[in-house]
Amino acid sequence: SDLNPAQAVCLVMNYVVAYQMLYRAASVKPGERVLIQSAAGGVGTALLQLGQLAKLEIYGTASSGKHELIASLGGAPIDYKKEDFVERVFAMTGDGVDVIFDPIGGTHTWQSYRMLRKGGRLIVYGAHTVIEDGVFKMLLGSILSSLLNLIPGKRILNYNVTRSKYSTPEWCREDLSKLFVLLAQKKVKPIIAEQMPLVEAAHAHELLEKGSATGKIVLICNT
Repeated sequence: SDLNPAQAVCLVMNYVVAYQMLYRAASVKPGERVLIQSAAGGVGTALLQLGQLAKLEIYGTASSGKHELIASLGGAPIDYKKEDFVERVFAMTGDGVDVIFDPIGGTHTWQSYRMLRKGGRLIVYGAHTVIEDGVFKMLLGSILSSLLNLIPGKRILNYNVTRSKYSTPEWCREDLSKLFVLLAQKKVKPIIAEQMPLVEAAHAHELLEKGSATGKIVLICNT
């Protein structure tokens, strides 16, 4: 096979997560407006590429140094560090977006929820809140999500690739097969931040926690 092994590895996690959130959780439709938080990360860049194929109108938050990458993948970049990204989204769209992919969650959920149009879906995934703010803020976010879901018109959905109704073994195999076809057709191209030997796994985790990696960090097992 001509497939790049490092790129193929990215499909197994990042692209399956992105594909299932787009099509199984959010049920996106062509022309919908989508906001991707942390758009320059591994899942974020996968969402950008797959979202472009799905003909979505895409916006992505990231620090200014990563804006060129986001624009090259079809997204309109927003600097979450130097501007109020909620105000910026409304300034760019007029009335908000249809779908938001948010890896932060916790009390950050309210900011994302505010940007949704009627019928909007907020997909919360990942564990950034636990890493940065601890379990307490994660629990507050869960309570907030439950309360907001009592209000009709918008929905907050939680996605977890290991324990989600969207990630059954059958669906994972089906979705991964579709993604391998897209990779072979060069319709997706995983962004590899770095390829590092397995012994540098601790350093790789440091880069991820600092948010300094653009795309996916792939660990190589040298035998």
